[in-house]
Amino acid sequence: MDELHKIARAYYTTANEESKSQGRRFFNSIDHDSNRRITIQEYLPYMKRNGHTKMANRPFFEYLNESRTGQLEFMEVMTLFYIIKSGRKFCDGCDGLLKGTFFSCTDCFDLDDESFNLCSECFTESSYVHPHKHFLDNYIILENMKVALAEREQEIRKMEAAMANHGVQNAGASDAIVLYNQRSRSSVFATVFQAVATAATAFSACTIM
Repeated sequence: MDELHKIARAYYTTANEESKSQGRRFFNSIDHDSNRRITIQEYLPYMKRNGHTKMANRPFFEYLNESRTGQLEFMEVMTLFYIIKSGRKFCDGCDGLLKGTFFSCTDCFDLDDESFNLCSECFTESSYVHPHKHFLDNYIILENMKVALAEREQEIRKMEAAMANHGVQNAGASDAIVLYNQRSRSSVFATVFQAVATAATAFSACTIM
């Protein structure tokens, strides 16, 4: 079973009843004739109508159809539901679904509508056209974001404690904390990328490999 199918099955199996109900409603919205099977004729119009154009094609339908019956069963549609709801990206090099580890342009990462992502193959072979050259894989970004966010929260707690100790009650000081807490993601990402760049430099200097 494909990894995404396993993930979708795990989420559905362990979901609460409300979440499962959302999955069933999603399935029923595609199942035009209510026969508990989704044909390509039902699938394509739904995907196009709802703006999922990258997945509105027969090859993607066949990828979902692990049972190879020519019709999507309920759990196969739950894989589609998971892909849509989780916001899975497509490779900007080959246009394939990014199923596992992928590489993101760090210069574009803070721009939700303009992110640039590559599968391992396209990144390794430089099979893409893009003005920026700085990429990190999604695992490194996630792990370092956790560290940067934790450090940010620690700084906020220190500021609040210092204000409390000095009896600061004025609105200006409160606004300062709000502004600090609502900084753009780019400030956090800058910390992330700086930490990763340092690690990468150290790795490249290693003589073991």
